[in-house]
Amino acid sequence: FPSNEDLKTALKDKDLYNTQPKNRNYLFEMLENYNNREYVNTNNEHITIEHIFPKNPSDNWNTDISPEDYFQFKEKYLNTIANLTLSGNNGALSNKSFKEKKEMNVDGNEQGYSYSRLWLNSYLKLLDKWTVAEYEERLNIIYERFLKIWEIPDIEIADADESEEQNIFDAESPTHKKLEYFIFENTKVEEDTVAQMYFYVIRKLYEKNTQLLISNQDIFKITREPKDFRAAQEVLNGWYIESNIDSNSKFAILKKILVLFELEDELLIKYSANGESKTEPSRFSVRKKYWQQLLPLFNDKNLFGNVSPSKDHWLSTGAGIGGLAYTLIITKSHIRIELGISTSSKEKNKAYFKKLMKSKEAIEQGFGNPLDWEELADNKMSRVKFELQDVNLFNDSHWERMNQFFIEYLPRFENAFRSFIKDLK
Repeated sequence: FPSNEDLKTALKDKDLYNTQPKNRNYLFEMLENYNNREYVNTNNEHITIEHIFPKNPSDNWNTDISPEDYFQFKEKYLNTIANLTLSGNNGALSNKSFKEKKEMNVDGNEQGYSYSRLWLNSYLKLLDKWTVAEYEERLNIIYERFLKIWEIPDIEIADADESEEQNIFDAESPTHKKLEYFIFENTKVEEDTVAQMYFYVIRKLYEKNTQLLISNQDIFKITREPKDFRAAQEVLNGWYIESNIDSNSKFAILKKILVLFELEDELLIKYSANGESKTEPSRFSVRKKYWQQLLPLFNDKNLFGNVSPSKDHWLSTGAGIGGLAYTLIITKSHIRIELGISTSSKEKNKAYFKKLMKSKEAIEQGFGNPLDWEELADNKMSRVKFELQDVNLFNDSHWERMNQFFIEYLPRFENAFRSFIKDLK
């Protein structure tokens, strides 16, 4: 881990304004909402990033601060976190003096920092000027909040496993190796071959942005003609790719595509410690066996009454509206019930999620427990889930507890959402 001083130096020097938007937005969201009772959606299209010392300062700034401070802001601190805030009135504040930015109330619309409800503007309300001294103090405030949000874990670090979880860009060659699992965009998938991961990720990227994938043939060949390939594999909707390539080539292609999609941090892998996984050779049969014994335990009128057992780690059924589905998921670390919102339109998915989110309190009251609400802003889909941790599919002594979880909570989950899903139509 970096030291606290390393962190403070990075916060002071990092050009946050020009970093990847998803990373910048995540940082602002966490800083703004830490310990806040009322969640603020910082990704709201009406909230934008505001430079306190402007990119193009008015002449007033030449007289309001010293030449030394003016130079420091202009050349060093302009795009760093302590000179950035969030505002719903960025256009109005623009390049004005600090006093004008703070007190602006044109036509009673309360544009200035003094009227803001955001934590990021709370310190600015107290100031009469914006110099390097105030910048340094705001940096300290943000730094202290950062340390509370992202605490260094107080744990003993065990000796590293020879096959620990790692980003695909840091992983060793996959030759003669099997996977234990991989994680793509926060979804864990327990598959053991590089080929399965390769096709899974490409399908997900196709769903995320088809045009971006198919228009970069110099990076990745994908066509509608199976005869263009030695061993054609369909991705989706009549688009084919080559499957007859070795694992190293698959890794190389995935890395290029992830860079293209700006998703370099979104694919983690864990190699199997035993190479040819000997601990779970029949995971497909174990999954199917679990589903076979679970499904008859549900009431005949249950959502999954017409669903057959599968070798997959999930079972899904429709939720009454196209693109919405209830899913049961089983893994070797946890199980969950999930409402997935995955129509063909990202905009519709986010609109559905936000409409359900407005009824969060009523839904959770109907369910009887808090739920995990995941908009997944950078993903096409959104979801709401309820999990049970510390159960292992491959330990059949856990099955009774897993069964009780699904039998008790699935009906409550569906009942809690039913009327609100109908209102989406």
